Amino acid sequence: MPIFSQTRIACACVLTASTIVLGASPSSKTRDLRMTGLTAPVTIELDGHAVPRIIAEDAEDAHAALGFLHARHRFFQMDVLRRSAAGELAALAGPALLPLDREPAIARRRSLAQTILASLPVDQKMILDVYTKGVNAGMGTWTEPPVEYAILNAMPRAWSPEDCVLVVLAMFDLLQRTSDQEPRVAALRSLVSEDSATWLLSTRSPWDALLVEPRQPEPLLRAPVKSTSNRSVQPEFERPSDLLADPLHPGSNSFAVAGARSGHGGAILANDPHLRYLAPGIWYRVAFSWPGVEAVGLTLPGTPGITIGATRRIAWGLTNTTGDFEDLVLVQRDPDDPNRYRGPNGWERFDDRDVTIEIAGARPKTLRSRFTRWGPIVRSDDSGDVALLRTMDQPNAVNFDILDFYEAADVDEGLDIAAGWGGPSQNVLVVDSDGRIGWTISGWIPNRVGYDGLSAVAHDAQVGWFGPLAETERPRVVDPPSGVLFTANNRLVPEVQAARIGQVWAEPGRAYRIRELLGERETFVEADLFDLQHDEFIQHFVPYHSLLIDALDARPELSGGVETAAMIRGWDGRASADTLAVPVVSAFRRSVLESAKIALLEGMRLPDVEADPSTIRLAAMAMNEAPVLAAIHSQDPELLPAGHPGWASILDQATMDAIDAGLKNGDTPWAERNRGSFQHPLGQAHPLVGSTFDLPPVPQPGHWGAVRVQAGAFGASARLVAAPSRLEEAILTTPGGQSGDPKSRHFDDLHTSWSVAEPTPLLPGEPVETIRILPRDA
Repeated sequence: MPIFSQTRIACACVLTASTIVLGASPSSKTRDLRMTGLTAPVTIELDGHAVPRIIAEDAEDAHAALGFLHARHRFFQMDVLRRSAAGELAALAGPALLPLDREPAIARRRSLAQTILASLPVDQKMILDVYTKGVNAGMGTWTEPPVEYAILNAMPRAWSPEDCVLVVLAMFDLLQRTSDQEPRVAALRSLVSEDSATWLLSTRSPWDALLVEPRQPEPLLRAPVKSTSNRSVQPEFERPSDLLADPLHPGSNSFAVAGARSGHGGAILANDPHLRYLAPGIWYRVAFSWPGVEAVGLTLPGTPGITIGATRRIAWGLTNTTGDFEDLVLVQRDPDDPNRYRGPNGWERFDDRDVTIEIAGARPKTLRSRFTRWGPIVRSDDSGDVALLRTMDQPNAVNFDILDFYEAADVDEGLDIAAGWGGPSQNVLVVDSDGRIGWTISGWIPNRVGYDGLSAVAHDAQVGWFGPLAETERPRVVDPPSGVLFTANNRLVPEVQAARIGQVWAEPGRAYRIRELLGERETFVEADLFDLQHDEFIQHFVPYHSLLIDALDARPELSGGVETAAMIRGWDGRASADTLAVPVVSAFRRSVLESAKIALLEGMRLPDVEADPSTIRLAAMAMNEAPVLAAIHSQDPELLPAGHPGWASILDQATMDAIDAGLKNGDTPWAERNRGSFQHPLGQAHPLVGSTFDLPPVPQPGHWGAVRVQAGAFGASARLVAAPSRLEEAILTTPGGQSGDPKSRHFDDLHTSWSVAEPTPLLPGEPVETIRILPRDA
């Protein structure tokens, strides 16, 4: 029997329509439906943008209705998320996606999801069960599957509670990938002394913006006193063009003002999560109401609960912690038995199993999955094996405690919930209706002992992860004297304390800028914080702007230099829609940093260490920007290799690159060059679909280094501003629309307000359609 037929039969037994049967399009109308498993009637009111208000008698019925709506409006998105986590994309879309399935299949993700599900508390399992019933009931209303399945000649399969867990695991994959940096750090450490590596990896910045101030000052680290190498520069070495990866890691801004700093006495939260743009967008808006609870915000289709949102008592927002939550582990094989490896207390046997990846239109692919006590083997060669150790695999590291936010009465209860919430670690800001504000970090934080986690090491009885970090070491700030809190994926606590969480922090320019703007006035209202979310000043470019002006002044004879200097002097530092300066300063920064990184590596390389270009490239990518910029400012010749023409040559080349960028870009305004791009996943995988289902690309100001983060297909997936004490004034903008159906008018009817920074209400508007779902036996 075809999969879709099985699904329809399964769903038909839980949902029937008593008046108008819902069609495939979310714009179809209905009045009364019946669903098995409800304890009381549920009313869904949809406003003119298809934003629902779900009115129920309890949380279970409300989440059954949420599952129903997710299936109606976003099922393909949900399906892609669960499949990406489980390694099951090729079963849907064919051999081209097999490479994406290898890692999660070898990691046995579906089995992990089943284990996590079994460990959840009874009340959370119940929510997942009723949510799943709602999803499958929603599928039962289709007259045909979503259009993507017709194009793929595929049939959707029914939802299960473990699929909700897989969607959470997909977010781990998206938000926690710090092990990707470890081969780069290992390359750097293989080339230079320990002191040099410590300096080049330093994240201290003149723009550090902490929530907990250190007891002792944290000045920028000084460069090693003298170069450890007297090697000559290698003029034949060609500088790689991709050394400088702009920091587009998934992250966010979040900030809060206490009641004493607001214009109405209530605390206000602002949150804009930055993610890769997709069509449809990642979030689905919803409002809930049941006795004692009124909640509104953003949901992640495929999971129950509001991820970012507010009740009448608290509001909560998230930014990615960017700590270090995964490590590579060097594994020693037993030379006498290839099926054993060295564990902390002696030789242990590998756990070897065959895993099968189903492939649409082709034969299944069988892979060997080899596990250690730390996790799956992800690399194996003559030198040994490397295992991947991740927080998602740890006992009790994943749960749905986020559902408890509905019942939190104040900041203290909200922060307690955040501390216990198991998922990708987040900075959690909470504000309450009494005007209080607080911050903590969520998630399972490894108690890393004996190493720093920046590069792979062997684990033994003294080195490794020894359970989670003690709760007494989880940072928390409540009601700071300043009356403000802010996070932007940066380090927020003193370096020694931060090292317990990780050493891979985002560049702090955005957080510094937010702190400065919050300090410029005494009081704020919601509209002020919404405006702050759209601030276009690029703090990160301040030193490069100044360096470029000086370099242009020093070389007035350069062709185009006078014109470029005039433009750069007149630039206000903002990535505004009509500016021409951003690409010029960006080209200067890229050139000067790439050249400086190579020069510093050559100058500091250990005397008897040779390296091929690929190793040098990896090492340069590991170097943090702050120490390299400090070296450029110092222009210390001792840091350069013998025979290098000097820092002036690096600045000269960067200046010419900047002038060329200005000539190349001509009169094209920045917003046109920086258009937001919103691709549908199917278009990325299916050449015949292409851009057919994409959202319209829109000209955008902003920059990855500005508070208004915008870089092509990356930026603010939502912008929320809310005070629990007056939700009627709260603001929420999201790109795209509520529907995942490209034929629906609700596919993009929220897109314009997001793109032009028009504040729109968080709460749903007046209903234009009402759906009543009744218990089947009522």
